[in-house]
Amino acid sequence: MSIQARSGARWGSRLSDTVEDVWSASYSSHYTPIRYDNISDIAGSANVYGVLPDGKLTFSTIDAATGNRTKTLISSTIVGFTPKAMATLNFNTILMTDTAGYLYRIDVITNNTSLGYNPPVRIATGWTHELLTYDGNTHLFGIRNGDLRRYTVSATKPTDATIGAGQLIGNGFFLNTLAATSSNWLIGTTPAGALRSYKLDSAGTWEGHSLATDHWFFDAFLSPGNGVYYGRTTGDGLYRYLDNNPYDDTGNDIHSFPNDPVDTTGWTQILLSAQPGTITRD
Repeated sequence: MSIQARSGARWGSRLSDTVEDVWSASYSSHYTPIRYDNISDIAGSANVYGVLPDGKLTFSTIDAATGNRTKTLISSTIVGFTPKAMATLNFNTILMTDTAGYLYRIDVITNNTSLGYNPPVRIATGWTHELLTYDGNTHLFGIRNGDLRRYTVSATKPTDATIGAGQLIGNGFFLNTLAATSSNWLIGTTPAGALRSYKLDSAGTWEGHSLATDHWFFDAFLSPGNGVYYGRTTGDGLYRYLDNNPYDDTGNDIHSFPNDPVDTTGWTQILLSAQPGTITRD
């Protein structure tokens, strides 16, 4: 089964046609396009969960080295609420909020040849965050009205009791996308198209850096870790990026693949989230 894109194209086998992309001088000065298809020091697959407008879940895998989407599954059942934000904790656990402020845990029971999950479990109230992400090391982050909070998750299948009360990190975090690149390290895009990164310590002290000031216009931004990024455009394409050193506080070494995206259309999910910690680098 393939997903029907809003543009009328279908999300079946990976699209490989070359597409033209014209960059401004300021954009091209910050990013070095790579024309080959394989990255020798990257290994592993990005595991990406999503939810479609009709409430069905999706699960996709992307080969990090080639950018090839190797699997897409769609559930036969719907979540039964209106999703607002989501974060993937591990291979079979998703946290998702709804528009009423409830936090749900979704336990996936199969994502091999079909996608199935147990009925969502409502575990908490008061979760009105616009954005959620998980860093793979007990830290769940949420942004609500520009306030960034960090929660400690102490169980692989969390309940209300195993998610901490939350620590206010700061305000002014007006992002439209949010992802975690590693433990206590966040990345996201602004409505103006800037790419921002944030490094935190255990006390909650943080420092932020602008990796780019324009052209990063995405309505979803994902990272499975180790400098691998995916951005979903308003045209439903999923584009890929490699940060040569994701911890150097600069975007000068982020490589783009404009002529070889994951897909040029078809990513019609209203929410997307990558499982952390699935990519390795030599």
